[in-house]
Amino acid sequence: MKRDDYPLLAQSLPSKIKIVWLADEILLFIVSTAVILLAWTLIAHFFHPKWLNLTATILLGLVVIVLVSGVWLIPYHFKFNRYEINKTEIAIQKGWLFRETIFVPIVRIQHVEIEQGPLLRWQKLAVLKIHTAATTHELAGLCLTEANGLRQKIIDLLRVVNEDV
Repeated sequence: MKRDDYPLLAQSLPSKIKIVWLADEILLFIVSTAVILLAWTLIAHFFHPKWLNLTATILLGLVVIVLVSGVWLIPYHFKFNRYEINKTEIAIQKGWLFRETIFVPIVRIQHVEIEQGPLLRWQKLAVLKIHTAATTHELAGLCLTEANGLRQKIIDLLRVVNEDV
C-alpha cells in the first residue's frame, strides 16, 4: 500500500494542541505516579509483603514507558487528526497506525456544542461536539474563534438542509 492510498483531509488542528497533549501526558504521569506511591506506602505500612518493591518498580517503569511513548506520538497524533466540512457532510479523520475517517451527514446532526476544559482554556482552544441521534463526534483542539465559526457554519448548513426538506 502506497502512502497516497489514504489521503489526509484538508484542515488540521492548530499547533497549540500539541502543548495541551503534552500537558495531559505529564498530568497523567504525575497522577499515576502519585497513586502508585500512595498504594505502595499504604501496603508497606500495613502488610510488609516481599514482592512490593519489585511490583512498585515495575509499575513505575510502565508509567514512564507510557509517558515517553505518549510524548513521542504527539507529532503523529497531530499530523493525522484532521477534518473537513462541506455542504452535505462533516469528515473527521483520526489515527496514525489505525486510521479512521468518520463522515457525519449534515441532515443527521441534532445539535452542536462547544466545550473547554482547563487545559484547553489555558491555550484558548475548544472542543466542538457534534451530536447525532446515535452518537457524539468531537473535533478537539480547535481555536475558540474557529470552533464558534464552524458551529455557526454547521447551523447555517442545517438551516439550508431543513428548508430544502
